[in-house]
Amino acid sequence: MRKDFKNIATFGKFSISLPIALSCYIAFVLFTGQPGWNGILAATGIFFMSAGASALNQFQEQNRDKLMQRTQNRPLPLGNFSKRKALLMIVLFWIIGTSILLTFNLSAVIWGWAGVVWYNLIYTPLKTRTAFSVFPGAVVGAIPPIAGWCAAGGSALDFRIHFIAFFFFLGQMPHFWLLVLKYKNQYKSAGFPVITDHLSNSQVVRINLIWFIATFISALFLPILDIITKETTSWIAFISSIMMIIWIIRSTIETTKAKSPNQLRKQFIYFNSFYLWIMLLAIADKI
Repeated sequence: MRKDFKNIATFGKFSISLPIALSCYIAFVLFTGQPGWNGILAATGIFFMSAGASALNQFQEQNRDKLMQRTQNRPLPLGNFSKRKALLMIVLFWIIGTSILLTFNLSAVIWGWAGVVWYNLIYTPLKTRTAFSVFPGAVVGAIPPIAGWCAAGGSALDFRIHFIAFFFFLGQMPHFWLLVLKYKNQYKSAGFPVITDHLSNSQVVRINLIWFIATFISALFLPILDIITKETTSWIAFISSIMMIIWIIRSTIETTKAKSPNQLRKQFIYFNSFYLWIMLLAIADKI
């Protein structure tokens, strides 16, 4: 039973689908102005839509996954799932996700499926064709907040959700390129073009600095645009962003000088922790 759940969780990338669902929940709370079970339900719908998209991605890339150490222990390369069982599980994920989102409105369903289509039919094929697929791929990270906003009754034309989506979009680039710097040899062995085919590691690190700073600066606008409204949480977000800007500049200098993989690992952990921190602040702001 435990092994079966582990296989299902790995196939649906639950560890990735959970923060994606959280971004949906954050947008729901920011629109309604209060945390609640409805937001959790909407996030659950996006969680299953994301799990289905992640599972289909593994189905699409199962032959390449066999060639990479970081992915060769997934259920399909190991033969833990038959193709028929894998497809049934993908459909089940989507049925659950769609059914949940339908309890809110059609807009939530449309945006939920928009993420699936963009991820599996646009981003996934581009990964094998260009090292710059991260740019259209980053759009995937901007869609779940829009789905949460619309599920709460908000309009997709509202400038506030545009900015929230933009905030999540920005973070996708440095997140992915840090993974490339760590696993570039595995990506190349599986036939994926990588950014280091065109730029040196040091150049990628310096470009990443721009994306890092852009993300941290964008967080400063959350209080300005009245997305975060309380004075205390606004000041915490401001101080956190400034501290991260100072830290990432120092870390990048150390990385380019010493070429330390440990610094890249810290950047990955701290950057993703910053996103989680800002999301928790957004929830606290509405309590």
